[in-house]
Amino acid sequence: MKINKSGPFAKTVAMLSVGVIAAAAPATAATIDSWNTTNVMVGITPADGDTGKSVVYDRDATDPARETNGQILFTPPEAVAPGIKVVQETYDDSGKSTLELDGCIMTSSAATCTSPFQSGKRIKQQMTDVGPVDLVFNVGDVTEINSYQVFHRLINATGQALSGFSIELGFGVGDDFQRAGTDSGLSFSQLFSAQPSGSGIASTQFPFGLFGDAASNPNFTLDGFFASERSGLTLDLSDPTEIASTGFFGSYGALFGPWLSGNMVPQGAFWDNDNDPLTDALLMAWLKEDGTWEARREILDLGTGAAGSITPVAFSAFDDLVASFLGNGFDPSQMVITAGSIEDLANLNVNFAIELGDLNGAERFTLRSSVFAAPSPVPLPAGGVLILSALGALSLLRRRRI
Repeated sequence: MKINKSGPFAKTVAMLSVGVIAAAAPATAATIDSWNTTNVMVGITPADGDTGKSVVYDRDATDPARETNGQILFTPPEAVAPGIKVVQETYDDSGKSTLELDGCIMTSSAATCTSPFQSGKRIKQQMTDVGPVDLVFNVGDVTEINSYQVFHRLINATGQALSGFSIELGFGVGDDFQRAGTDSGLSFSQLFSAQPSGSGIASTQFPFGLFGDAASNPNFTLDGFFASERSGLTLDLSDPTEIASTGFFGSYGALFGPWLSGNMVPQGAFWDNDNDPLTDALLMAWLKEDGTWEARREILDLGTGAAGSITPVAFSAFDDLVASFLGNGFDPSQMVITAGSIEDLANLNVNFAIELGDLNGAERFTLRSSVFAAPSPVPLPAGGVLILSALGALSLLRRRRI
């Protein structure tokens, strides 16, 4: 079912076709004013520690035929409903002194664009199915080009492994979505310098606590739990209106294969090393497929919350793992190790900025995110296992003869 052509999104598409009117109007550019929630069922702010959601649909949220592929999450006290806000704040791009940003799109927390690390800025966009999720933003007119940084996170909650994603700029939602053209005045900023330095105009990374070199990041004193090298998805940035992934870099793929859904991630052992429930607990060990707990970190100082990396050590049970920390003489009443899912293995941080010029009189634009399922393993035909076993045995015999 198409969106009603007299509905709230129709005016944007219609105005794009009125070239004569646009050409006659004075040259203007646009500011991003607010998140347009016409196609969103906005959730309420729950109790602290609980997670609320604003469900995003492919048409007006009141349409009975609406469908969804995703939602925006918010967990107070860090973030509250509706889950996204636009902040007008002038500041320099941290990687390029030539670009002055005019604001940002972030989660609806108390933070601003320039708030410090772990202040709660990333939008938590949970993808519940493969297919597009359309976030619409209202714009206003100004007399110069504006650039807005986007603090974005895509969360795989599709129930299946993913091969990648795309993020597009355009107009309209659902079946009425149209990718922005080169003359639309809407694009990803070609001057923005995504972090870490040297990434180019956009970047991705699975969270730094899992993959990253502490020496390159002032916010961390420990290398990533799984590897000191960053890991994420490589990007094709040849189209100024699309960010498209092309594969994986770093060790994520070798360790886990495609991008895991939240129900697939392994369990971890976490230490709340700063006694602050609003900050991320420190991953100390993980449960491997063979059923053993592998510790990769040790506690150095309870008072300061200091930990250090160690050569991996295996334990047959969780209690044995915890006992190993206690064996260093720490008081168990001051040190709580809890088991839980390593959720960040399903979370991909995406960094980019949007540039707005003259939108041909459009009153809103769309930021569309899509994710794509990883290919399923091809099942062996009947007898295939026996054939492989025979080939394996033949190979073994040949090796023995050498």
